[in-house]
Amino acid sequence: MPTPRPRPRNDGSVAWNVPYNYYDEVGKRRGSSETFDDYESAADWCELIDKVGLNESLRVLEIQQSAGPDLTALVPWLRKYTQRLTGIEERTRKDYIRYIDLDIAPFLGETLPITAFNQDLDAAWIVHLEQDKGNGAKTIHNKHGFLSGALNAAVAERPAPLIPYNPCLGIRLPRHDAPELDIFDNDEWELFEQLMPQRWRPHAEFNLVSMARPSEVTALQIRDIDKKTGDIRINKAWKHVGSRMVLGKPKSQRGTRTVTVPLASLERFNLDRPGDELLVHTSNDTPISAGYFYGKAWVPALRRLRALSAGDLNPFTRKAQWKGADADYLVERFGDAIATMRDKRLTPYTLRHTGISWKLQDGVPLFVVSRDAGHKDVNTTDRRYGHNDRRASAAAAQIIASRLPRARAAMLRVAA
Repeated sequence: MPTPRPRPRNDGSVAWNVPYNYYDEVGKRRGSSETFDDYESAADWCELIDKVGLNESLRVLEIQQSAGPDLTALVPWLRKYTQRLTGIEERTRKDYIRYIDLDIAPFLGETLPITAFNQDLDAAWIVHLEQDKGNGAKTIHNKHGFLSGALNAAVAERPAPLIPYNPCLGIRLPRHDAPELDIFDNDEWELFEQLMPQRWRPHAEFNLVSMARPSEVTALQIRDIDKKTGDIRINKAWKHVGSRMVLGKPKSQRGTRTVTVPLASLERFNLDRPGDELLVHTSNDTPISAGYFYGKAWVPALRRLRALSAGDLNPFTRKAQWKGADADYLVERFGDAIATMRDKRLTPYTLRHTGISWKLQDGVPLFVVSRDAGHKDVNTTDRRYGHNDRRASAAAAQIIASRLPRARAAMLRVAA
């Protein structure tokens, strides 16, 4: 990487010179240099050469030198774009600010003109995120999506666009394949529910049958529930603002919906309460956070599951205040489920995934499941859960199987 060198001027000031070598049109090596008024600018340019190469750095420098005092730099524009965004959670805004401070500004610098950012710089930044910072594909998609959104806004800026087009469009990103979702089968869920503390079982079952997000379930009020029909009106969800929980809208526009749940599941709750009371709450009548549910309901069940798998019966004794079925019975009755759950990644969201998957397995149309789950569109449901509906594939297998005897007979005749 080139190094800035001080060069005294006749007026007593100091300029900073950056020498470099290049090859001319006939392949002959030549030397040249660029001069900067301050060390910081010279050092930034040296770093840019190291990251994106000499030719791209010279192109950027030419744009910077010709831009004049009205230069719009990329990083300041990203900060302005982030601050004026509406309709996002403050936690998301903080994530965007971290992208700028930790990922974009250190790589591209604070003064890079927005007009100098092109597909080559974009591709170099993506390589930097993947190889130098070790970011996974999903993280890179998130960061690049933020940058692309900001540049779309720059194209749409009025009265005059800041750039003529978005250079992020069409850039190939590392492939991101979401991990296959783990769900409960019938025996696994029956066992897991029994391993949960008694007071949390109705709450967990409701999460499963409603397919609602945990933040939506804990925001439900008694007035949102029709105990005669089982209709549940989902129109709000808890959001985290710093250390506080505040009520907001569901995740997407289709998140506002009415879902029908089994009456048997509702009968496990006391619904004869004032309409403004929460359906589920802590012992102090405060909202239940995701962390609270995980610690109080989920972790004890996971520990008991691991104990059963290891043959440790201590959590199932009177001394451990166990009030459920005998451990020997659980092992005999649910031995296969204990074995299969050992390798699954089980989280409270598994309840939502299971409810969606069970409905598809039992033949509920995809668009109905998608609507009840509050997904943005049917494609989201199909992409994540469509493999659970095996009926059409099974029928297709029977159709092609009916051809096999005739096909085999024809091949035998040809062979003879």
